[in-house]
Amino acid sequence: MKHRIVADIAALLDEMLPRDLYAHDFTDEHYRALLKKIGIDESLEQFNDKKAAIRKGIIEHFARTFQHVDVELTQHTFILKKQYADPSLPESFDRLAHRSNLRIIDVFRNKSRFLPVPYLLSIPEEIRQEIMQEYLDKNVPIDTARAIIRRQITSVFDLYDRDIIFFLRGRISVRYFTPPKKLADGADKRFAGESVEEMEALYQTYFRDGAWKDIEPILGEAISEKLNFSVIDNATFTRNFIPVFRSMIEILLLEILPAEHRGKIEGFTGYVLRQTFHPILLYTAKVLLEFVENRDKNAEQFIKYFSEEVVIDASGKKIQKYAIVDSKQQRWNYTSILSIMMQYKQAKLKLASQKEAITAAQERIAECEAEITVERNQRYSVMDRIAELESIIADGDSRIMQLKNKLADSTSTAKTDIARLNAQQDELQKRKKNETSHLELANSKLANKMNELTRRQKKLADEKKVFQTILEQTAKLRDTYEMLAEALSVVLAKR
Repeated sequence: MKHRIVADIAALLDEMLPRDLYAHDFTDEHYRALLKKIGIDESLEQFNDKKAAIRKGIIEHFARTFQHVDVELTQHTFILKKQYADPSLPESFDRLAHRSNLRIIDVFRNKSRFLPVPYLLSIPEEIRQEIMQEYLDKNVPIDTARAIIRRQITSVFDLYDRDIIFFLRGRISVRYFTPPKKLADGADKRFAGESVEEMEALYQTYFRDGAWKDIEPILGEAISEKLNFSVIDNATFTRNFIPVFRSMIEILLLEILPAEHRGKIEGFTGYVLRQTFHPILLYTAKVLLEFVENRDKNAEQFIKYFSEEVVIDASGKKIQKYAIVDSKQQRWNYTSILSIMMQYKQAKLKLASQKEAITAAQERIAECEAEITVERNQRYSVMDRIAELESIIADGDSRIMQLKNKLADSTSTAKTDIARLNAQQDELQKRKKNETSHLELANSKLANKMNELTRRQKKLADEKKVFQTILEQTAKLRDTYEMLAEALSVVLAKR
């Protein structure tokens, strides 16, 4: 009976209150209205009889929007305390988290719309943007926002440890754990029973140039999300890296494959992973080496785990560990790896600095070429004005000659016209002389700019030579780094 009363009170609150009510906005007025609805607002005896049920009903009502509260009641008032999403942050932030949680609850209530396949939930970009935007507007660090949203999705969707949440390609995706498909005897287990020939055909259809160019842009984010070397241990990595990479590829394939091929996505995911497994692990190894380069303590312990020995885990199970051994059979440990990575870091800095010098030289050349274009245009303008003046002067000379030829038969008016034209010609000659001076100056400026361009081009050539020298000087080091990364990728893949 008590359970039914609790359920009835929670249902009554569902009817009375807005669905999106923040728990701390539950007021004395709401509380008195509830007591009146159940007819115990004036009877202390009846109130005491149902007090525990009322308390549980209020808790249950707010739990439906995943707000965890504790309540103390009297007949006339109450004290409600809410558990914050992040206890270190103020109520204003918790209200923000509550609003994002309501959006996630809406997704859950319409879950069937977001399940392109039964085991993968895909929240589209526009809804992800709605969930994330308010955090971004309040300048909440994206990692903090994602951590809260991840916890909310885990709670609302009742996820298990082996379910995976991704923030990839503008979406939020949830990959539900599914046990391996049971296949008939003799079926090819590598690709969930699909034939190799069909998988090859699909691969050629959708990845004519290979899948790596589609995988590489999202791989870093997937590693950061689920295989972060600043927090993960070796056992967790070994247990999770295949499911993480499979799920990442599935998310990619859902955007690429049409509906008629989605039934083969499990097998095709395995095929794509096999085709790209080496570059994926090599990329992952290089990410780990970057953590070592930055002296991350967790990455240090991760590397130190690798050695050729058998250990007994906490459950008494024997675990085979593997050493990092390169193609020249050289063994690597943390100290030797750190030494190479420090040298490699300096080489990268030198190359990056020299690339910046090359870019700066190219920019200065572009600026100089733009200035030369301006100077040329100004020079052309002066030349055009001189040519125009010379044409006018020639016309004036011609008219003066004509007037002089007719002077014997002319009146004094012709003499006046000649005098006027001569005066104009003198003025035009002065203007021409002035423009000629401008032309000489323009020619000088242009010549200077051309000399400057030559110097800048030489500077660029010199910077490129320095870059090539650094490349040659660091070639052996870079080869060693690549060999180390290959060796680390091999040991990462061992299970």
